[in-house]
Amino acid sequence: MVIAYVLFYLFALGYEQSSSLKDKKSVLVISCMLLAILAGFRNQSLWADTEVYVMNFVKNTNSLLAWSFSDKPLGYSEYSFYLLGVFVKTFTSNVTVYLLFIAALSFLFMYKDFKRYCYYPLFGVCVYISRFYLARNFIQIRAGLSYAIILWGVQYITKRDWKKYFFWVFIGYLFHHSALLAVPLYFLCMLRLKRWHIFMGIIVAFILTLYFRGAIMALVGENAEDLKYQTYVIKEYQREQGLLNPMIYFQLFILFMYTFYESVLRRTTTHYYTIRTAYFYSTFILISLSMYTALSGRTSSMFSTLEMAIIPTLANTFVRKNRMVAYLGIGIVLTTIFYMNINKS
Repeated sequence: MVIAYVLFYLFALGYEQSSSLKDKKSVLVISCMLLAILAGFRNQSLWADTEVYVMNFVKNTNSLLAWSFSDKPLGYSEYSFYLLGVFVKTFTSNVTVYLLFIAALSFLFMYKDFKRYCYYPLFGVCVYISRFYLARNFIQIRAGLSYAIILWGVQYITKRDWKKYFFWVFIGYLFHHSALLAVPLYFLCMLRLKRWHIFMGIIVAFILTLYFRGAIMALVGENAEDLKYQTYVIKEYQREQGLLNPMIYFQLFILFMYTFYESVLRRTTTHYYTIRTAYFYSTFILISLSMYTALSGRTSSMFSTLEMAIIPTLANTFVRKNRMVAYLGIGIVLTTIFYMNINKS
């Protein structure tokens, strides 16, 4: 798998530089389709959470003809996600078709996200595969669908269209309750954060974690049942890595680079300030909840997904003669992360 990833990365770099916009869209469509197919045909016994979805679909999901409002999903609480299973079960009881349907729906939105936000969409696909693909589309499939939908809605923050943004957040909430975390982002973006706000915000996040850990844990514990994340606040999940989590410093590096090159990068997309604020928000959550490594990782990853737009544009800030060195360095880092995610999964 690692060799296949490296080959795709090299292909994506070459193709982005030499092909027409029409051809790039075609390859992007094919890439998203292949990723959806790989996720749908995965070995169901090797991936955490998949067995729960399979059991729910096989034993607990009715067809539309037998469905009633009294039906309850097994293993999760989002009823709209259960209804997706009801829709598929109406036509077939094949589990692979069910998983393919969820993956295809997720990548339909991801395709739109790559097109909307990525200066280099295929490069963005490489980032997504490395950082998020295995967890989102093989394990956290409700979150994978929900986050892809919410990212589509992020464009409406830039357009100051709160009705459409919150509409898409609501749709995302129907499939995963963590979508509620997207609500504050709209108001945060209204502040139009400057560089010093970003740096001071990160300092505040570290201070909160170091000196107010008890208060944060009490607040998280009080709301765990209502927000359905009880599993991630039990003792086994506490302080696994804390502030030693390397992803904190990976995101900080990306955030500071994206902020430092504001004058260049804001010309690459009309969504620059929205993306930067969303990524700052993600990093703030990752640091502030670092005493719960799993919880902080899952909640922050909603908007850290925008690395698919950030990292390719950062590579483009290098002068042409140094750009290949940047591509090589990014490729090594992304391949390493992909390898670590394979082993962890």
